[in-house]
Amino acid sequence: MRRWLAVVVVELAGLAAVVACGGPGAAPAPPPTRASTVPPGGALEDCVLSIAPWLQMAVDGGKDLGDYQEMGLSNAQGSALRELQRQAAALKAQGPLPSGWVATEVRRSCESIVAAKAAETSRPPGWP
Repeated sequence: MRRWLAVVVVELAGLAAVVACGGPGAAPAPPPTRASTVPPGGALEDCVLSIAPWLQMAVDGGKDLGDYQEMGLSNAQGSALRELQRQAAALKAQGPLPSGWVATEVRRSCESIVAAKAAETSRPPGWP
């Protein structure tokens, strides 16, 4: 029984190697690049999905839930949320918010946050 199990394990390992390599005679897969491993809009969508519910809650009259870190936001996202809350309060003082305002403004803020982060990470490390 043990010998049979050993044969099966060896056969499965060989099959896994062939499958992983794309089969006999297949060219090796190119190494993954950042563009292929990160879905388009991933950072932007993550940012929007992080800020929008908190802003909507504030716009709807929800209570203050505390510090941005308690909300799971970065410093930049927390700053954007506070600014958007201020803008929403000013607009609401004049009447109801325009339809789609929260989504539009959160996306605009997140585009700035993502662009700033990309510029920050593209600089070489070390002293300027």
